[in-house]
Amino acid sequence: MVEPTETESKETLDLFAENMIQVLEEAGKNPEAMKEAPYSTPVRRLDEVSAARKPILGWFPE
Repeated sequence: MVEPTETESKETLDLFAENMIQVLEEAGKNPEAMKEAPYSTPVRRLDEVSAARKPILGWFPE
């Protein structure tokens, strides 16, 4: 469920709605692609168990 804030413009909400329609159409055509998503991010799936058991509680600039 998505609930936009009052500060979102109508143009932003229209663009979001168009994108959701595209996602729905893609899911209907190729449901396997939805199972593999996200596929264009640097990190695909996070290991939540390791993150909970071995948290990194600081920021270390490179």
